[in-house]
Amino acid sequence: MEGSRTAEVVRGVVFPLILVVVILALGIVTGNQAVFMAMLGAGPLLAAVFADVRLTAVVAIVTVLTALALAFVPGGVLLEDMGASLVAVVIFSVLAIVAAAIKRDREREAPVVTAARRKPGSFQLQTQADLDSMTGLLNRRGAIRALGPRNVGSERVIAFLDCDLFKSVNEEFGSDVGDEFLQAIAGRLRHRLPAHDTVARWDGDEFLLAISADEANSRPALERLVSGINGTNIRTTAGPVPATVSVGAALWRPGQELEDVIARAGRALYAAKHGGRGRIVVDAIDAAEPEKGTVPEVEEMGS
Repeated sequence: MEGSRTAEVVRGVVFPLILVVVILALGIVTGNQAVFMAMLGAGPLLAAVFADVRLTAVVAIVTVLTALALAFVPGGVLLEDMGASLVAVVIFSVLAIVAAAIKRDREREAPVVTAARRKPGSFQLQTQADLDSMTGLLNRRGAIRALGPRNVGSERVIAFLDCDLFKSVNEEFGSDVGDEFLQAIAGRLRHRLPAHDTVARWDGDEFLLAISADEANSRPALERLVSGINGTNIRTTAGPVPATVSVGAALWRPGQELEDVIARAGRALYAAKHGGRGRIVVDAIDAAEPEKGTVPEVEEMGS
């Protein structure tokens, strides 16, 4: 993650600012500063291609301030022929920030077109039967095959994520909008999870997640994931639809059976749904099955 962020800063900030410096130098050398200053807008536009909104805004602000410094003499008088060029720089900078924001929203809400980007040899999809046709995620069968019957690696968190009040979305807007809603949720989950984690559409509006996290990191991992959904709107053809999700999770320790951990996560989800919308509940018991008639002990986390 740190390496990818560094690469984003280099491509999205360093390179555009170098371009700005080169354009300025050309303007000074050729003596045609007005024309070359208008071309400064290429810096923010380049940043929008490679960087997020915040980094693009940084490049845009630096570019506009540079243009302002060149356009005015020390006494505050606008130099001749610089007005139109200055306006062009401002317009290009604003467009760059808008473009970066649109790119971010599309990445968040685009349906997933590939089920899993995994380490070579860890799991290979053999048939389309492993995929959910609507979201592009793994389906229940694919998730079970991908995870295996028993944890033979490090600690992971198995979680069920359920869309609160999804039934009312279908009833109010129709099933097509309901499908758009689920596709957007799937896109956000895949976008926010590392490639080595697993996300699947388990049943209806319920998703299964397998996150690489130990007991100490399970709480912040789930909270980060949910923060990208709860309290936000999902864009649909019927307009924005508010979204909240409930999560039930259980720690999957090495040697434990997947079936048992899924049962614990399911009971935690039941507790979360009955505790109110937008809640996270983590099963705090390592035992595979509680005594009949008992409710598992859970650790509750507000959203």
